Amino acid sequence: MLGDLGRGVSIGTKLTIATLAVLLLVSVLLYRELTRRERQSLLASKETAAMMVADLFAASLAAPLDFADTEAIETELRHLERNGEVQCAAVFLKEETKPVAKIERGCDASAPIDGAQVGRGVFHDDRVEVARLVVGRGDANVGRARIVFSLARENAAFAESRRQIFWLTFLLAAGTALVLIVISRTQIVSPLRRLSDAARRVGGGDLATRVDVHSTDELGQLAGAFNRMSEEIGDRERRLAAATQNLRDLFDHMGQAIVAFDREGKVRGAVSRQASKIFATAELEGRPIRQLLFGPKAETEVEAQAFVEWQESAFDIALDDWSSFAELAPKEVTLQRGKDGERALLPLELEFRPVAKDGKVDRVMVLATDVSEKRKLEQAVATQEEEHAKRMAAMRRLVAGGAQLFVRYIATARERVARFFERLDGDALSIEPLDMATVEEIFRHVHTMKGEARAFDLPELEAAFEELEETLAALRKNGAALADRDVAGDAASAIRARLFRVDSAVDRTRQDFVAASPIGSAALEQASVQRSDLESVLALAGDHDDELTRAIKRLAARPFGEALATIAERAPDWAAREGKRVELVVEGREVRIPAALSDVLAGVMTHLVRNSVAHGIEPEEERARAGKNEVGSIWASAQEGEHGPVIVVEDDGAGMDLGRIVARARALGLVEDGAEVDGAEVVFMPGLSTRDASDGLAGRGIGLDAVRAYVREAGYAVHFVTEKGNGTKFVIEPIPPPPLGS
Repeated sequence: MLGDLGRGVSIGTKLTIATLAVLLLVSVLLYRELTRRERQSLLASKETAAMMVADLFAASLAAPLDFADTEAIETELRHLERNGEVQCAAVFLKEETKPVAKIERGCDASAPIDGAQVGRGVFHDDRVEVARLVVGRGDANVGRARIVFSLARENAAFAESRRQIFWLTFLLAAGTALVLIVISRTQIVSPLRRLSDAARRVGGGDLATRVDVHSTDELGQLAGAFNRMSEEIGDRERRLAAATQNLRDLFDHMGQAIVAFDREGKVRGAVSRQASKIFATAELEGRPIRQLLFGPKAETEVEAQAFVEWQESAFDIALDDWSSFAELAPKEVTLQRGKDGERALLPLELEFRPVAKDGKVDRVMVLATDVSEKRKLEQAVATQEEEHAKRMAAMRRLVAGGAQLFVRYIATARERVARFFERLDGDALSIEPLDMATVEEIFRHVHTMKGEARAFDLPELEAAFEELEETLAALRKNGAALADRDVAGDAASAIRARLFRVDSAVDRTRQDFVAASPIGSAALEQASVQRSDLESVLALAGDHDDELTRAIKRLAARPFGEALATIAERAPDWAAREGKRVELVVEGREVRIPAALSDVLAGVMTHLVRNSVAHGIEPEEERARAGKNEVGSIWASAQEGEHGPVIVVEDDGAGMDLGRIVARARALGLVEDGAEVDGAEVVFMPGLSTRDASDGLAGRGIGLDAVRAYVREAGYAVHFVTEKGNGTKFVIEPIPPPPLGS
């Protein structure tokens, strides 16, 4: 019925009635709220004061009630009676229901006290009642008291406040209503009437309708927009259908997934056919874009949360700033497809473009491109480039100065493999086909050649030596079984089979080097002089101590830096495997090393540097706690000594704990329990390692044993100095000749 009555009423009248109704409602609510708060404020103040008086009165009654001193109770009541706000009061002993004393001023306080009344104020229209327990000695309850306070003064103050609030609210509502009515009729109602008339004409098909509003405010702008709309709406209606169909055809023939989302982050409007395929759902309308891009974990993943924050800000960005803002959006996401156990990753490249409306971002279009094939191709190309780069780096190192060292290594490897075959074939005819001495000798050489293969970056050759080393390691653990002729024969056959692979790998490596060299097989003979001539001259010189012999030996010597050519590059990689960082500093590169030592020095230096990396240098966290540089330092130096060059390998690591090393040797059965041993000698024992398991860097227990064996064969000795926490220094120096006449 109200709807029928309002149909013929103008918008001005409706606005006036609505304004008055709203203001009346607001005024009533405001009046009620203000009066309620005023009443509560007055009562709260009264309650606080009443509680304080009641607490003081209860405290003053503690002793009189405890001793049942009626006269003292009467005295306290007379003191309370002086308070003009007190209407009446009564005091009760603990178990009695009748008061022992009371005050009466037009009210009765002698009714029994309910336990629920104690501790709070009970309000009536004209009074407030407060009851308290009286506590005596030992916190015992000795009685109760009730005080009734008058609310006459508070009621009078509230009546005056309520009258003032009423008139203030009325005047405020009346003034506001008058201003709103005048403004609405002159500034809103009249222009809207003209606009509504024009809208009815446009709705009837009269697209030439114009609205004459001369103001420049929002209504004037609305009138101008209305006039432009009447001119363009017909043309846009015709073009909209055609554009929609064209857009649908375009989307469906694109290889990209195209969707658009609104301010709420939900997909709205047309999507491409590829979108349904990539996002694995036929119905995309209304789906949250964050779940489409980030999957079920969109609520917890950091990347998804960052995208949500970007999405919420996207609709407040000016169109001119979109390019820089779009750089903050994710460039790529990876979707998971398939069932558990058969999941496939689908990488998508993302591009975000604004869809503008009225000069603002209305929606954001997402273009998602499947780049899985592109990534596979890039990965394949990167792998090929990495392998090519490794090979080229190895060749560059050889061409830059390591060729002669590499040639000697290949020659030495072939000689040692041939000697291994000879030892095995010779022992096969004896009573004991294979003994531990042969195993240890082969093990020492194989371990050294494997390390040098790693230094030359020859993975195939390194793997062949690794297989042979694994076979030898198994024999070392079960050495007692070699006493059986059949077991020893089988072990020799197994080693021989591994040696064939090593021999083939050495030969292929040699052929690869010849094929990669610009001068072919002649690269194997490149040296300052022909090796055969040099060796012949050295043999002819013998042990003579004349100037010619010394010159020939200097000619055969090699610079110290040559032995470190590949180790310096590989040391950081070795450290990285251990989760460490190191820097290898080489000094005295030009010092000449005699032929006997230079032939084995590369392997010796490999053992010592790797030993420093594996056992000396600490992880970065430990070094930081010890106040050291996070990058460990290893120094390899050579200098001329009285009887020949002295070589030093020193690190700034943790140093050796010789006591722990001796205990480890006892645990491994290398030292008998109770036997006194020199820790400096135990370090060089074969089979000793402080690691429980071997890896590519340490754990075989062969490194330092091999170092001492090699330098002894060359006429040199090795010893070390260590300090716990401050590093270890290995010194290789020539064994001085015995004194004349000895």
